[in-house]
Amino acid sequence: MHKAKFQNRRIFSLMVVHFYILLHFSLWYGVGVKIWGKTAMMGVPSLLAGHINAAAIMVVLVILSVLLYGRAFCGWACHLRGAVEFSDWVMRKLNISGYQRIRKKNILFNTRFRWLFRSIVFFILLLPVILYWIRHEYSFYFNVQKPSPMSDLPGNNNLLFSVNSPFNMQLATHGMTILDFIIPFVAGIFIVFVMTFVFNYFYGQGAFCRILCPYTIMLVPFMNLNAWQKKITRISNCTGCRACSDNCPQGIDVSREIYHYDGKVINKECIKCYHCVDACSSQTLADSRKKAAPQTKPIHIYEKTPWQNSYKHLQVIEPFHPVLDVILIVIAIVCGSITSRLGGFWFYVGTIGGYIVFRRLISWLLTEEVHLQNRKIITKSQNQMGQKKTMVT
Repeated sequence: MHKAKFQNRRIFSLMVVHFYILLHFSLWYGVGVKIWGKTAMMGVPSLLAGHINAAAIMVVLVILSVLLYGRAFCGWACHLRGAVEFSDWVMRKLNISGYQRIRKKNILFNTRFRWLFRSIVFFILLLPVILYWIRHEYSFYFNVQKPSPMSDLPGNNNLLFSVNSPFNMQLATHGMTILDFIIPFVAGIFIVFVMTFVFNYFYGQGAFCRILCPYTIMLVPFMNLNAWQKKITRISNCTGCRACSDNCPQGIDVSREIYHYDGKVINKECIKCYHCVDACSSQTLADSRKKAAPQTKPIHIYEKTPWQNSYKHLQVIEPFHPVLDVILIVIAIVCGSITSRLGGFWFYVGTIGGYIVFRRLISWLLTEEVHLQNRKIITKSQNQMGQKKTMVT
């Protein structure tokens, strides 16, 4: 019962968020009740453009919440995290073998340059704002109902794709119909499917959050700035069983971190999902502002093996040369830039697709090279054995 304590609450919270989104879009498109801005996902561009709408206000509140609660928003209220969790649940229920192999061992693939990846994506998200500054005079105004000037979700302006898309589909030409709602909705679901199901399948649970999410760049500067921020804290002696570390979907070595950092998880990847708290059978962890309980029982494995990993996480980094890693990121960004012509959110489809396809292609080429080298060694060995037999004869 204890194991699911926080997860049940968190999943309920994420379900409420999605219910609100569904209600909001239904009111907007269905009956024309426009309570506030069309989408909260464009809060950052709105804020930087000087448009203080509902989305911009939400972004400010999220940033302020980080000062007190860390990245709790990411774990408890982010709509995409809800989709990530849902995809994880579905793939486990369907018992998809490829996913189950990495899920049971909590193998989380990543790139050593994830911060570079996130930074570039964040810059690309801000690019429309920069262009907006160039083309329009900067104007500050406050209107919670005003949509972002850069919003181009499927269905915006009664178009399936962006106004700059090389091809398009006109919606609601003779009044809004159910089909005009379903078509952009399906397009949006496809984008989310790629960002969650596809990415999770290849790189482990929460892959988008760990590798690509650009909003991490915006939140992490506000982490660990004050003593009032709640952190995962040791409240009793840690036994070193490592259940917390083995269950962290962000790949944080929780057990080792609370041992070396005064009983606190200070890793900025922590999204307060409480998987570590629920996994601990001895109830050693809690989310608290208080000073951690002293560790009176030494854990010798941590003393003998001090923290030497500069990345401070457990994610399995695929064995690629750093140059290849950077090239893959560049290729992914180029692919995303191409698909972004269909609309801003299609950028993620191209980026993720390009990243997966080219990474697997390089993996295959490297594997083939190893096989070729092995065949050469075997052939050489066989030739040498043949020559020895000939000499003996």
